[in-house]
Amino acid sequence: MKKHYNRYSGRFLPLVVVALLGLISCEADDLSQPVRVHFELSYVQDTAPLEYLTFRRIAVDVDQISFLGIRQEGNDVLFNTRPGETFGMHILSPEQNSSYITYFDLPQGVYQQMRWEVELAEIDEDVFPDDYIDSDDFGFIIEGTYTRQDGTSVLLFIALEEEEVIRVESINQQGEVPIPILADNIYNVFLEINPHALMKGIPRSMLEQAEEDEEDDIEFIEISEDENEELYNLVLFQLSKTLKAVVR
Repeated sequence: MKKHYNRYSGRFLPLVVVALLGLISCEADDLSQPVRVHFELSYVQDTAPLEYLTFRRIAVDVDQISFLGIRQEGNDVLFNTRPGETFGMHILSPEQNSSYITYFDLPQGVYQQMRWEVELAEIDEDVFPDDYIDSDDFGFIIEGTYTRQDGTSVLLFIALEEEEVIRVESINQQGEVPIPILADNIYNVFLEINPHALMKGIPRSMLEQAEEDEEDDIEFIEISEDENEELYNLVLFQLSKTLKAVVR
């Protein structure tokens, strides 16, 4: 470019500089245009569910969401929401399979990476009033039933501690990146939770051998940081593999 500028006399140089600055300014404006993105939780029912597991509901209390976006052009996008604002308690079930959390205005661009970090808060103790599990110790609970190999059934709770952070990368509907986020469009990000896909990575033998608790003569299995720890660590690994944030 320097060789190109040297062809012109000095009196034309300011005009060239002004034109270039105008072009850069327009490009910067384009990359800063806000695009509305809605963020929701979504319960996904597997097309090939495990016959020995039935899931009733998922309880999630959202405290804070962080976002990292890396665009093909323009600066990276990074923010943290204020704790508790417009978030709170969400219940998902096969019948009520989505729950709206909040919206964001992201600068437009083609995103090579969109990473969401959802920090959990304490679930209201009234959500599980039967005292099988201390729900206010947790921020994420999957409730279901496990049918043992002898045909008997037992309640099952998969519970993540409050202040745990769920990390998930965005993909488009085809399961791919990059993802264009363009002005004059509205997008939805669905954080998909698929309990059956999660448990497909857990050997059934581990569920058979899981330690059980009892409350009012009702047996149940709790998989948490304090109960069935080996299962819990495997669940965390499987959760990181099966969670999806799908942009539509």
